[in-house]
Amino acid sequence: MGQKIHPGGMRVGVIHDWKSNWYTGKKDVAGYVLEDVKIRDHIYAKLAHAGLSDILIRKDKQRVTVDIYTARPGIVIGKSGVEVDALRKELHAMTQKNVHININEIKRPSSTRSSSRSRSRSSCRTGSASAAR
Repeated sequence: MGQKIHPGGMRVGVIHDWKSNWYTGKKDVAGYVLEDVKIRDHIYAKLAHAGLSDILIRKDKQRVTVDIYTARPGIVIGKSGVEVDALRKELHAMTQKNVHININEIKRPSSTRSSSRSRSRSSCRTGSASAAR
């Protein structure tokens, strides 16, 4: 049996971009990766009900920028920005760096590749049925 790899790994850098963007020396790589995992786990745990799609992390020496893509940005932001401020403070406590959070709305969260495939099949069926008549 051949060695199977995940197709996402082949597409990173070509079709898809990295989920985290930062650069460091060899000594700090493990700490940066662990910090990324902790940030993602915390956000997914806290905002599981908000319809999260993607989390992108960019790091500098003194600042962490987190882009959250969600179907329901109102839940993430909260009333008068209370929820996002609390999240910013929690991430600051974890990383000890300035945290900047961007929240982006996904216009059509239910549109996935499989649903677009099924729509194209149904349109083909109606097209062939009209051609037969």
